[in-house]
Amino acid sequence: MRSLVLFSYKQPVEGNTFRWGVHCDRRDTVKDPVRNDRYRAGDPAFVRSRNLDTVLTSAGPKMFYKERQNWRFAIPWIGSLVARFLPAT
Repeated sequence: MRSLVLFSYKQPVEGNTFRWGVHCDRRDTVKDPVRNDRYRAGDPAFVRSRNLDTVLTSAGPKMFYKERQNWRFAIPWIGSLVARFLPAT
């Protein structure tokens, strides 16, 4: 089941940005890490949650960390209908 999601995403430089798309999956980065090195491990300003969401947007697939999402509204089942109109690059 894919959901159509609407959310506000906090960018480090630009501030808050409204995003929308089809939620594809959620990845637990502790069990399945994105990288094998310790990139910026000692930087306290660079803290990530363990959940990485993959959202199919109009610009293609994007990945967002859950802790940067200020609010989120999901509409179940509609994402399957909308996904065919978005690029699947």
